[in-house]
Amino acid sequence: MNKVGLQQGKGAGTFVSLKRKFTNLISCIMMNAVSILRRSEPAEPRSRAIAILPDFHAEPVSLAQGGKIMLPTMEGLCFEKVKQIAYLEANGNYTALHFTDARQILVCKTLREVESMLPEAAFARIHRSHTIHLRHIKKYVRGKGGYVVLQNGVTLTVSSGQKDIFIESLKQYFGGGGKKTKP
Repeated sequence: MNKVGLQQGKGAGTFVSLKRKFTNLISCIMMNAVSILRRSEPAEPRSRAIAILPDFHAEPVSLAQGGKIMLPTMEGLCFEKVKQIAYLEANGNYTALHFTDARQILVCKTLREVESMLPEAAFARIHRSHTIHLRHIKKYVRGKGGYVVLQNGVTLTVSSGQKDIFIESLKQYFGGGGKKTKP
């Protein structure tokens, strides 16, 4: 038996697994708590001391930042180029970012929170659980909602509720859609 009274083997592995999940959960809670604490601070501090707290709520990306985004992960912070993000996938209160080079990063934020950190014109929500980078779309196949095929070969369903918004996003991003009239 080990220190917690579990026999070595099956029970000990379960304990280690639960401990790891609990540690990851606490890490995400702490990251979000720092953001909440920063928002609830009084407008005028009473002392001249400056609190230096990491702010894990990144602002939308601008060209001045080199096109990179700061992502809070289980291990810490990760900095990635926005143009390399192929699509986002919701996973409960987490979001998986899928990159063009087949890498994935799991972020401690909801899909909506990650979307707010990205340039709105370049990304489009196509489903309750998927947002794609329009730069990486290869084709759209019509249907009830239809589906998209990305340049890396991934196929994702477009929900019927998001179809019209998605089509409008395509028209704005690629600058088409209207019939041209002759002068």
